[in-house]
Amino acid sequence: MKESTMNTFAQVFPAMVTPMHEDGSFNYETAKKHMDWMIDEGIGGMGILMASGEYQSMSLEEHKAYVNEMVPYAKKRGVSVIVGASRERVEDVVELMENAREAGADAAMVLPSFYYNQGQNEIYDHYKYINDHSGLDIMVYNNPNVTSGITTETMKELYKLEHVKIVKDASMVIDVMTDYIFEAEKAEDAAVLCGCDYLLYSAYATGAIGWISMTANILPRLSAEFHKAMIVEKDYQKGLELYKKLYPVVNMTERFPKPSQAVKYVLEDVYGFEEGICRRPRRGLSEEEKKTVLEMSDIVRLSKE
Repeated sequence: MKESTMNTFAQVFPAMVTPMHEDGSFNYETAKKHMDWMIDEGIGGMGILMASGEYQSMSLEEHKAYVNEMVPYAKKRGVSVIVGASRERVEDVVELMENAREAGADAAMVLPSFYYNQGQNEIYDHYKYINDHSGLDIMVYNNPNVTSGITTETMKELYKLEHVKIVKDASMVIDVMTDYIFEAEKAEDAAVLCGCDYLLYSAYATGAIGWISMTANILPRLSAEFHKAMIVEKDYQKGLELYKKLYPVVNMTERFPKPSQAVKYVLEDVYGFEEGICRRPRRGLSEEEKKTVLEMSDIVRLSKE
C-alpha cells in the first residue's frame, strides 16, 4: 500500500448525521459545531452524507449544496473527507462525485446500484464506468443487506481500477471482510475500512486500516484512541480494552433499528447539539425507544469518561 493511501485513509471517519431544522433545511451551524468537536477530540477523517447522514432523502442539488459547504470546512480543519455518492443511475453518481472532487473531497463512497439484482459483471461495469468518468478516488461499498453483494473475485478485479483505493465492508460477516483485506494486501494500492461497528476489533486485528463509524459521532475521543492503539501503537491489548468500553455503543448503533435517529437523539439529549428532525421516511423516536437507546448504549456514563 502506498504511503499516500495510508496517510489519507488510515483514519476513523464518523458517518456524520446531518442536522436539520424543523422545515427540513440544513442546519450548517450545528453541523460545523459537531464536526469541530469530533476533530478536537482526535478524529482525523469525516464521512459526509453517508447512510446515517440521510443522503438518499436528498435531491442531487441539495446533496451538492451540502457538500460544497461542509467539505471545504472539513479540509480547512486538516482532516480527510469521504462523501457518500451512491445513486441508482451511474450518471448521477458521477455528477455527485465530480462535485465532491471539486469541493476537495478525498474519495466517494459508492454502492452498486439498488433494487435490481445485479450480476458480478454488472457490478464491475458500474464501478468501471465511475472510474473512467470521474477523477475522484472511490471507496467501494459492500453492503449486501441493501443491494447486491460483491464477491471476493470481483473485488480482486475492482482493486485493479485506477481510482479504487479503499473498500468499506458492511456485510457483517467477518470472513468476507477478511477475504477483502487479504486480497487488498496483494494489490498495489488498496485497503479496507471496517463498516460494521461491532466487528471493529476483529477487523483491525486482521488488517483493516480504518473505520467508517456511526459510533464516533457520539464517542469521538474513545474511537480515536482505539484507532491509535491498533494502527499507530500496535498495542492490541490496549485496543481490546478500549473496544470493550466502546462496545455498548457499537452494539447499539448496529443493532438498534433506527440508528440515525438514535445518534441525533444522543447528540441532543446528552451533548446539547441541536440536531433537529430526520427526513421522511424516518420518524422520530418514541419515549420508549429513547429509553432503550440510553440504556442499551450506556452513553450517559461513557460520555463522562
